[in-house]
Amino acid sequence: MFKHLRKAVEKGNLILGYVSGLGILAMGLMLFYEVVCRYFFRSPTIWAQEMSVYVFMWTMLAGAAYTLEKGKHVRIDLIIEHLSVRTQQILEMLTSVAGMVYCAVITWQAYGMIAASISYGKVTATLLRIPMWLPQMALLLGFGLLTLQFAIIIADRFNAVFGRGEEARPC
Repeated sequence: MFKHLRKAVEKGNLILGYVSGLGILAMGLMLFYEVVCRYFFRSPTIWAQEMSVYVFMWTMLAGAAYTLEKGKHVRIDLIIEHLSVRTQQILEMLTSVAGMVYCAVITWQAYGMIAASISYGKVTATLLRIPMWLPQMALLLGFGLLTLQFAIIIADRFNAVFGRGEEARPC
């Protein structure tokens, strides 16, 4: 069962990692288009800036779990690198528990926020009138995947420290 969850999370992370990369490209193209329209044709768009903000939210939040899985988040390991491997893994397990709890709370809050936005029919206060649940969904998806990724890291470190002694995956 855990292997199936791991595979699903890793596949979701990979897909969203690629989608995030494409989103960054799309955001750059939108802003380039806006600059050209604004400064060369004196005719700014009403959509490019707002849409690029939403794309930025999606790319950063949706790609966070992929970044965590690959161990590419910023880490401060000045002191930790001098500890034994076992102690490092225990500390990483404990910090991952804190990260998982934090992400789970944000996921739960995002769910409530999205439910309220749908219930009240909230839309953006701009000419585009985008339903608010669309940009808010990035919080739910991003932090939900982060929660699951932290759970996988905790299981890996627990297994490495207290289990069969196999190597843990890098984080």
